Amino acid sequence: LTCALPVFSTQVIHLHTSKMKSLLILVSYTTILSIIINPIHHTASSFSASSTTTITISPPSSADDYRQLASLLVSSFDAPQSCQEDDAVPMMERLQWDLYEKSFTEEFTYKRYVSLARKMRGKKYCLLVAKQIDVDSDDVSSSSLGRSNGVVGMVEMGMTLCPVDANNTSTTAYDDEINKSSKEVMSPSPLIGVICVSPTHQKEGIGTKLLNKCEEVARDIWKEEFICVDVEPNNTPALSLFEMGGYVESLDGEGGALMRNTTILRRRRAEIKPHYLLRKRIRDDDDGCDPNDR
Repeated sequence: LTCALPVFSTQVIHLHTSKMKSLLILVSYTTILSIIINPIHHTASSFSASSTTTITISPPSSADDYRQLASLLVSSFDAPQSCQEDDAVPMMERLQWDLYEKSFTEEFTYKRYVSLARKMRGKKYCLLVAKQIDVDSDDVSSSSLGRSNGVVGMVEMGMTLCPVDANNTSTTAYDDEINKSSKEVMSPSPLIGVICVSPTHQKEGIGTKLLNKCEEVARDIWKEEFICVDVEPNNTPALSLFEMGGYVESLDGEGGALMRNTTILRRRRAEIKPHYLLRKRIRDDDDGCDPNDR
């Protein structure tokens, strides 16, 4: 504003001064009248400092939840890595991504999860999102009445073939065909396929909450004894999260870490990559689960 004043003449400034005063008076009168007519709205705005935030874990409940879930996944796993300005190929890749690839991938991911949720309804499949909710600090428990700030994390869990005895596996199972043919050592088990937390909300315990919820579902609802997870060897944050949660490496027949090929989707294309298989016992024998029944 200081830099713009010399552009106008002194007469023009004086001419508009009275009009500006009238405009300010009108705006102030309108604001006061609005507060009188709708005091609840303005009271909430005035006391926003008294609100706090909480994280809720639940299945997606609306199309907007699924779209935010898709956006989170695409930005976390599909977006091109940061590149140097002098590297022409990555810069073109970034331009292509921003122009159309990102929107296409988000729409594909959105439709895929909506369709999958409908298809797997009533089966052992679990899709959860973590949402940040603004609530009144006087009653944090009433989070359902708060305002959602959007999806900040997600986790997907289903049933797949995993080793029954992690320490008695006779094959390294590097491909899905071997996994399917090794029926003597394989059994359907809950497996966490995807877990993701927004970069702006990491190190806030959201990943642990999502993990604990999956274990609760697998143990208390599905009545399963073990839970497994596939993790890429270079995904250090995920490996750290699961290790702190009590997950251990499954072993192959030679005593090494069990790895197997897993199909993943990247930018609407299927890729096969080796993953560590980690597992955790979530239900003891005295909880009513007889291992011989498996």
